[in-house]
Amino acid sequence: MDRRRFALTAVSVAVLSGCGGGGSGGGGFAFPPVGTPPAPAPGDPPAPMPPAPAPQPPAPPAPNPPAPAPGPELATPTSLPASTILTQSIANHDNDAAVGPGQANFWDLMPDFSIGNGWNDQFAGSGVGAGSGALALSVKVGSLSQGFNNDQRFNELTALGPEMTAADGLKIVSITTDPQFQSNGVAAFLHAVPDARLQQPLDLRQAVGRVNVQWTGKWGTLRGNFVGSGNGGIGDPEPAFMQVVLRDLSGGLLRTLFRIDANGPFGTWGSVRISEFAGQVVVLSFEQCNRGQGTSIEMVSVDDDVRSLIVNGDFSSGLSGWTVSPARSAQNIRSGIRTLRGLEVQRTFYAQPSQPWGRMTDTFHNPTASSITAKATYTSFLGSYGAGVIYPPAGAPQKALAVWDGLGKGRDAGFVFGAADHVDYASASALNSSDGSNVVTVDFDITVPAGGTVTLVNFLILTGTNTWIGAASTAARATDVDAQAGAIAANFRADLIYQRGLTQLQLDTLKNF
Repeated sequence: MDRRRFALTAVSVAVLSGCGGGGSGGGGFAFPPVGTPPAPAPGDPPAPMPPAPAPQPPAPPAPNPPAPAPGPELATPTSLPASTILTQSIANHDNDAAVGPGQANFWDLMPDFSIGNGWNDQFAGSGVGAGSGALALSVKVGSLSQGFNNDQRFNELTALGPEMTAADGLKIVSITTDPQFQSNGVAAFLHAVPDARLQQPLDLRQAVGRVNVQWTGKWGTLRGNFVGSGNGGIGDPEPAFMQVVLRDLSGGLLRTLFRIDANGPFGTWGSVRISEFAGQVVVLSFEQCNRGQGTSIEMVSVDDDVRSLIVNGDFSSGLSGWTVSPARSAQNIRSGIRTLRGLEVQRTFYAQPSQPWGRMTDTFHNPTASSITAKATYTSFLGSYGAGVIYPPAGAPQKALAVWDGLGKGRDAGFVFGAADHVDYASASALNSSDGSNVVTVDFDITVPAGGTVTLVNFLILTGTNTWIGAASTAARATDVDAQAGAIAANFRADLIYQRGLTQLQLDTLKNF
């Protein structure tokens, strides 16, 4: 068994400022005043004209001032709703199940603001509380330690910008031929975001007889720790549902044809009669709000007694004839404040869909009149349960860890923690062995001055890869994780994508990068 514990010392960099100066002198003499030249005497030849000045090239334009150094796109207010499951747009490469088309994993926030199992058992986050999740936080002052409370409520969470769009990899509705998400050749897939809508107007003004709506497909399993009446959701659950409704042309709800939420299903999935709306124009709307997994819609038909009233109901022409809600979502989620051993602690999780990493940012504010010295510990529970092959990536040997499952049950993962003070882990000694540990801990020693703040940033990496496939021994490496870990460790300050969504205070008080 490969057990490692290393200690890193903080390195202070002194920035030296130089100043220059000039000299001054006195003495010399004054030039005589310039008088009027005497008039020419009679008979003298006229004075020659002074030579014309030589032509001068035009003066070069004044140089433009240097452009200011670019800065990161900082956190901004947004009116978009929060969500506690944030889906990646990174494809899976292991032939295992995905969250949605082109989406291998998700980030699952738990009520203590740790990260749940990552979808493919990268972390032991299927439960709530001790022994589950990644980056669970505790603070120790003196001999007493206190964990970040496992009691976050959904209405305490704050969504922040920058708002994510399709340019950031955000998916709202996708057309897919992936067999996991369709059974008739092609489907429209509603991704699990706060407001995904797939809509088509139905002109029923000439409808004859009975009007029937039919569709096939499948909704995903309800997931998340802030929904329903479960942990953290009592009295203020996160909205999470899938529904099929009729709306008027201004968006008003006319009738709910089907709905499933934490209370179970309402109505009949797949077949509804809507004859009472004959003579009107209505909008058929398939709608997804969170739930963790999305919904596939196939083979939509709307018919009266003589004709079809739907366009492209089999999606063979993509989304032609359909409209999709605007692609915009918040994936920068801030917790409520908890006081841990005298420090006011607030956690913020950020994930850009197109990136294989998520970033946890913790601020430690000291409201007292004296400095506080503390140990901040991050504990992560691996889904490999002792079979994880854990090692420091070559590109970030004392700033990161890579993990792959030696039993092949879960996808690869990684941690990037920067300048930590202690890191503890135990790798499995051989393939298909469980003699390691499923716990990784990272410690930071911090001193927060009176009235001051210290910020720590930790990155998690989730890829769509499974290094166990084809591995001959524990010497195999999770190359995608290694490359991303090295890039973050080396370029956090230079590549602004890693700072996107932070606040200026967090950047100004950041300790470990």
